[in-house]
Amino acid sequence: MTKFKGFTLAEVLITLGIIGVVAAMTMPTLINSTQGAQYKTAYKKALSVMSQAVVMNIALDDYDLSQTVAGTNGDEASHGVVTGGGADGADRAAETQTLYTLFKNRMNVVKVSGKDDLAETYKVIDAGDATDIPDADHFGGNDSTGTAGAGAWTALAVGELPDDFTYMFFNDGIVFMFDNTQANCHAATNVQADAYCSGWIDVNGEKGPNKVVRCDTGTLEGAGTDEATCTVTNPTDLYPIMFYDQTIVPASAAARAVLYAK
Repeated sequence: MTKFKGFTLAEVLITLGIIGVVAAMTMPTLINSTQGAQYKTAYKKALSVMSQAVVMNIALDDYDLSQTVAGTNGDEASHGVVTGGGADGADRAAETQTLYTLFKNRMNVVKVSGKDDLAETYKVIDAGDATDIPDADHFGGNDSTGTAGAGAWTALAVGELPDDFTYMFFNDGIVFMFDNTQANCHAATNVQADAYCSGWIDVNGEKGPNKVVRCDTGTLEGAGTDEATCTVTNPTDLYPIMFYDQTIVPASAAARAVLYAK
């Protein structure tokens, strides 16, 4: 008689059951880790290409973030027109010298939306709180006169967006969100205080989770402080940024932890 060796049906079912249990325990962690790595890569790319756009704008149009004027979303006719005391060429240059036109001219922008356009479709799940982001009085952006203001990220956190809040969609799926009335974004000089401008980068657009990156340890002691304990194990998709002169940098301890962590 010929004897065949093999596994019984019961043994196969038990093995498959064990594999299923192990997979159910490890897959969520693996998926989160993969998504976190994707978010981190996209975030670094966004900071890089936006910084390059500012440098390119200096080369082509001879102005940086510190020389921008206030303007409204997509309304070329009202972008900070300077009248009187200048040639027509200077007036036309002033019309386009806004944050909106700087990034739209130098980035691959596929869509621009205002606050009301996305009021129902774009929902932020977790915008953090005041201890997760820089102090608004210091880093909170400014108006057209250079006066410190509440800041675009503070507005998003409390859900009260300014009328000229702009969503700028890049061709790689990243969204840059900012208050287009900000202007003269600059670091301190010997006669002026810091007047940084602020905004958000969403590395995967309207798609969820739409959650602001936060430290694993929870809230930090003091607004905007960096602590050695701030680590971000699983990065999310929303990052506060501040920008001034020719510089675009993270605007929270958690955002810095994601950017500079190995």
